Amino acid sequence: MKKLLILLVFTLTLFGSSYENGHFLYNAKGCSNCHGTNAEGSNEVPRLANKSKKFLVSKLKGFQAGIATNQNQQIMIGFAQGLSDKELDDITNFLSTYKQSSNKKYKLSEDVMGGY
Repeated sequence: MKKLLILLVFTLTLFGSSYENGHFLYNAKGCSNCHGTNAEGSNEVPRLANKSKKFLVSKLKGFQAGIATNQNQQIMIGFAQGLSDKELDDITNFLSTYKQSSNKKYKLSEDVMGGY
């Protein structure tokens, strides 16, 4: 399984667009687990969708250097240090130009909880 993931990352890196690679890496590297599948964030975790590329690169480079300004940010250090320069560039390209998929299965207002 790990070899397959490595092969997919390698293939996308060679043949995919930066946006597509960034989308793949955002999910494969676990970013979506905390920041959400649409990079929307939550009360505890910041939204990343459509933030400026300069801001995103600056934050991730800081995390790679071990800089965190609060306890919530400390978890990002390990994730960021695992990114190559190309991966960081692709992920920030994806996030800074994020386009939400139009193939939603349902509207939030149709949710079982009534959209709450």
